[in-house]
Amino acid sequence: MTKTQEYSHLFESLKRQIYGLMISIFLLLFLLFFIFNLNAKSQRDSAILVDMLGRQRMYTQKMSKEVVQIAYSNQLISDQLSRKEGDAARENLPVHKSNLNNSQLNFEKILNQTLAGTISTPDGELTFDIVLGSEFHQMLLSLSRNWSDYNKSLDIIMTQSSDSAVFKNAVLNINKGDAILLRDCESINELIKIDIASEFNRFKIGALILISIFLILSLYTLYKLYHYLFLPLGELYAGFSEMGLSSKADGADKRGLNQVLIEVRSFFAGIKEIMSMMGEISASSSFDESLKNIFESFKTYMPYSYIGIALFKNGNSNTLIASYGVASPVHNNLANQLLGLEVSVKETSLGRILESGIPRVINDYGKYFENRVINSYSSILMENGIKSSITLPLKINQKNIGFIFFSSNLKNIYETKHVKFLEMVGKAIAVSFEKNIFVDDLLYSSVLALAKLAEARDEDTGMHLTRMKDYSMLLTKLMKDHPDFKNQIDSQFLVDIEKFSPMHDIGKVGVSDTILLKPGKLTVEEFEEMKHHAIFGANVLREAEENLNQNSRSLFRMGIDIAQSHHEKWDGSGYPKGLVAMQIPLSARIVALADVLDALLSKRPYKQPFTFEDSLEIIKNGRGQHFDPLIVDVLLNNVDAFKKIHLNSTVRIE
Repeated sequence: MTKTQEYSHLFESLKRQIYGLMISIFLLLFLLFFIFNLNAKSQRDSAILVDMLGRQRMYTQKMSKEVVQIAYSNQLISDQLSRKEGDAARENLPVHKSNLNNSQLNFEKILNQTLAGTISTPDGELTFDIVLGSEFHQMLLSLSRNWSDYNKSLDIIMTQSSDSAVFKNAVLNINKGDAILLRDCESINELIKIDIASEFNRFKIGALILISIFLILSLYTLYKLYHYLFLPLGELYAGFSEMGLSSKADGADKRGLNQVLIEVRSFFAGIKEIMSMMGEISASSSFDESLKNIFESFKTYMPYSYIGIALFKNGNSNTLIASYGVASPVHNNLANQLLGLEVSVKETSLGRILESGIPRVINDYGKYFENRVINSYSSILMENGIKSSITLPLKINQKNIGFIFFSSNLKNIYETKHVKFLEMVGKAIAVSFEKNIFVDDLLYSSVLALAKLAEARDEDTGMHLTRMKDYSMLLTKLMKDHPDFKNQIDSQFLVDIEKFSPMHDIGKVGVSDTILLKPGKLTVEEFEEMKHHAIFGANVLREAEENLNQNSRSLFRMGIDIAQSHHEKWDGSGYPKGLVAMQIPLSARIVALADVLDALLSKRPYKQPFTFEDSLEIIKNGRGQHFDPLIVDVLLNNVDAFKKIHLNSTVRIE
């Protein structure tokens, strides 16, 4: 066997060794990723169970309240204090009975699902496999027994005359049983939360073991690489010397060998850096923070001056909305210009990326659009100096949720290696997005349900939350280009205003129906009680945030500001604190105007709706007194856009 054949055999053996070790490492990484995904699913399933049991507790309170209302209405009818009160009581009695029946059915449905271990969700049946032991089952059986007695009393309330002794005895039994049901529900909920925490601790231990194995295997790989790469390269160099191939340039050959070693070391340093970078991205407490980490970290591996994310609007794959963006100083206001911009997928070539799953590379925007129609999104990019880009589809659980764009102010800058790099890290980006957005949306949905419950008490305001959100979003989008507001409104502000503007009156859950639905003017005492809803609403969100403890991140900060301050006035005459001008949070100033606009245009128990023109006149008169004058100007300069929302909502109602 010749020297050449020996070295060829040596390197073939070396490649097999390295390939085997690398496959082992990647399999372990895949296992880690699988376990993290499995834990994430377990956490989601547990959160759904906790949320469901929380709703069960709420139905207990609603049933107790409706029983009191039924008994009170029957008493009014019986006493005949006045014809008006008696008629109102007869009219309300079927409503209270219907509400009681709905809560009764919902409570029993949740109880049956819990006993069966299967939950119905919009995505199908969810079987929870939390190992809770005999204590959990004993609690469930206790709840089931107590519910059986409670349910019989509810049936009596629904069917028997209020004058009967049976009815009165049933009311007393319900008053006693309410506290027992609440106690059982809370005990079950607390036990599940404790088990979730224990399960998470077990997961951390398992993950730590796997990570330790990974580190040991990595060290072993380094040893193998030294044994099968560095030493053979030394032998190879010696062999070349023996064959006289290095006699003319020994120094150069040595430098060449050193360069190989440097590149090998650099390769492993790069792997370590990428792993560290992925860890930082996953650990970020918000997706805005993740995107900023990506913008700073990826510069080592590829060129760009802007990163943007566009998501499908309301899950509809036909429309994209620019949702997040980070740019270098060379593009100044690019991210702000794009924020909230909507584009039809049909106007772009992005549909082909969805079909193929292959990233799109444009290395020269000018040339690319020579024979193509330039959509609004691309037009803004080009106006701001973007000349090339790579577009990558974002997927979560095989579902396309949008796109991420890496763009540069230089032409012909992107190569195949950049595409490969993004394909490698794309999943980590999507997982980070899913982790933060899913958790936020789950918690937000629970609180929004409470806001809708408060609003549903008055059927005339049934669409109020939707219109409030639409008016607030439109105001904010128009304000982000205003020189006085553009530095205060970023992607997170837009996301939060959409989420929290409907929660402005969440505190009305603590206001009695007699005040909330009073057809006439409130007395001084009644108005003072009505004012309390601002503080109460802020406290509800503040308590939710304290219980959440999201690594010092304020998830409900804007919601608290809006709930507490949307009745403050520019001149200081508002409530609850009498804040003046810029002391009032910007989000509350926006919602204050949107709230009054919709209130003026809507029917209320105490008034008929104003015309759109009269409503604008009232708002104009409140400029600088009730409202921020600059925000009023934004409204008055874009009247047609707001009128369109009003007309569309009127059509939906009719």
